Amino acid sequence: MLKKSMWYSILTIACVGFIVLAIGFYQAIIITTAANPQPSAKAETPQTSPVSTKLSSQNANSFKLLILGDSIAKGTGDEKGKGFSGYLTESFKNVTSKEIIVNNAGIDGLESLGLLEQLQNKSLDKTISESDIILVSIGGNDIRSILSLNDLAKEDQFKVRMASYLGNLKQTMKVLRTTNPNSIVIILGLYNPYEKVSSAEDTKLLNTWNYNTQLLVEQDGKGIFIPTHDLLKFNLGRYIAKDGMHPNSAGYQALSNRISKSVEPIISGL
Repeated sequence: MLKKSMWYSILTIACVGFIVLAIGFYQAIIITTAANPQPSAKAETPQTSPVSTKLSSQNANSFKLLILGDSIAKGTGDEKGKGFSGYLTESFKNVTSKEIIVNNAGIDGLESLGLLEQLQNKSLDKTISESDIILVSIGGNDIRSILSLNDLAKEDQFKVRMASYLGNLKQTMKVLRTTNPNSIVIILGLYNPYEKVSSAEDTKLLNTWNYNTQLLVEQDGKGIFIPTHDLLKFNLGRYIAKDGMHPNSAGYQALSNRISKSVEPIISGL
């Protein structure tokens, strides 16, 4: 009887010990979990920062710039004969030790449809594919032909012209991106060389044109829109050539400085 009682006591002590051990183990788990909490399924996923525009040059010893578009792209009006080809080269030399190679395919009088056709004929494919930066000036000739119309007719023609231009520019960007998905594409906005004699309606239409151009360009991850209207409208006497339409040497230099400042951080990282 004594032995039986002893076994009951031992069994009771063992059970109590097991319970105490279990409680201690459970508390240890709680403490550990609190110190290293697991992410909740409902927790907000951290947002990654937007990818900045970054140029990855494929040319080890050179930096290649391609200039496309109309007479402004070509450099018409510069009495020194430099245009963007000359002034951008000078600016870029300050931020990169690489050799600057410029290909200028600008054509006097070119409209947006003409630029698209120029790209679609494939003759520039190799040059485009090797370019680090592509500068495009286009649209001035698309809109210039309607400036002499009365305001009512001008507004109607403006809508038609802008729709056609935006369609051509969208296809132009598509061709450039198909041929070279990595280059920086810079699109110049339009300015009004006849600002002093233009109506408020003309300014409104120009602003609408530039605004829609900028929206289209910004859809491209490596596209940059450079405004020019604000820079030239108060400096027509200083920056416009004797032909009354194109930039002169000082005008091209001022525009080149603005372009250069927008891409210097990109070029200096090469």
